[in-house]
Amino acid sequence: MFLSDGAIATSRAYINNEWVDGGIKVIDSKLTSYGEAVGQNGMAIPGYVDLQVNGHGGVDLLAAKNSDEIRKLSRSLYANGVIAYLPTLITGATELSLRALNLIEEVRKNPLPGEAQIIGTHLEGPFISPVKSGMHPVEHIKEPDQSLIGEFLRAGKISQVTIAPELPGAIELIKFLAGSGVVVSLGHSNATAAQAHAGFDAGAKTVTHLWNAMKKRAESEPGLAQVALERDDVIIQLIIDEVHLDSQLVIDSLKQCPGRFIVTNDAVSAAGIGDGVFEFSEIEIKVENGRATRMDGTLAGGVGTLDKSLKLMWEYGVGLEDAIDSVTSRPADLMDMGQLGRLDLGSPVQILTL
Repeated sequence: MFLSDGAIATSRAYINNEWVDGGIKVIDSKLTSYGEAVGQNGMAIPGYVDLQVNGHGGVDLLAAKNSDEIRKLSRSLYANGVIAYLPTLITGATELSLRALNLIEEVRKNPLPGEAQIIGTHLEGPFISPVKSGMHPVEHIKEPDQSLIGEFLRAGKISQVTIAPELPGAIELIKFLAGSGVVVSLGHSNATAAQAHAGFDAGAKTVTHLWNAMKKRAESEPGLAQVALERDDVIIQLIIDEVHLDSQLVIDSLKQCPGRFIVTNDAVSAAGIGDGVFEFSEIEIKVENGRATRMDGTLAGGVGTLDKSLKLMWEYGVGLEDAIDSVTSRPADLMDMGQLGRLDLGSPVQILTL
């Protein structure tokens, strides 16, 4: 949560990815001074950058009725320490997705104070594997189609697209998007190791929620997750909330990719609210005890916070700087907006206590 005006006696501040001892001063939630009198009121860190947000604060992106609902979502994220994000559209009817994209663009082009900044949109579908669809409605999944992606590119700023590399036409689409400056992420995929390598070699830079909706570690044949962890040129995106992945799997995975992982919550409409029944795309989800599921028990995105993710990483023995970078500067750098994820004078600032 961002700060009220005044002086705060923090122990140190994470200024441009380096620690500076001392307290801080804040006006309008922005850092105005650091290196002040030292104290024990936590550590000053940048605001978070989240690359996968399906909804928040009771708003589902695909079901949003107007731009005011998108702003409500952005304010809810900001209240939870997020300064910038990628609104994420799961697979849906094309006309529904384009309508949501138009609303997102209205807000992105006209930001207001107290809202998390919209970087661009993440298309998590429809070019995914029906075998690893997760929450995505199978009836709307499509094979990679350059004319369809052209409709989205003309409708708004597309910053990231998730693709299953084993699909017919996927490699060609990955090359096209990468050449157009769009970040391609491999995910919701049943790819073999060879197919995963082909996707990364074609220009994909990252992977969507590692281990979720892809071949598991226990399977005899390695798949996308193993390849992504092995390749030093791939940025790993994963969910750390003690719901989506077992803690030991997270620990083992992070040991293989220090300095190149990004953490997200994969937030859905229920995030920031609590238990209950909520709308997610064209279905209902139930939230109980911090776990969001479809009515048949299928996991349905996250309702955690990046504050909790940071604390879990601390418990797992992840280096503090590596953990902070994974929710601030590293996702910003992947989107070529590094200034968003670093703390300096004039930046939104929040306090981390462990």
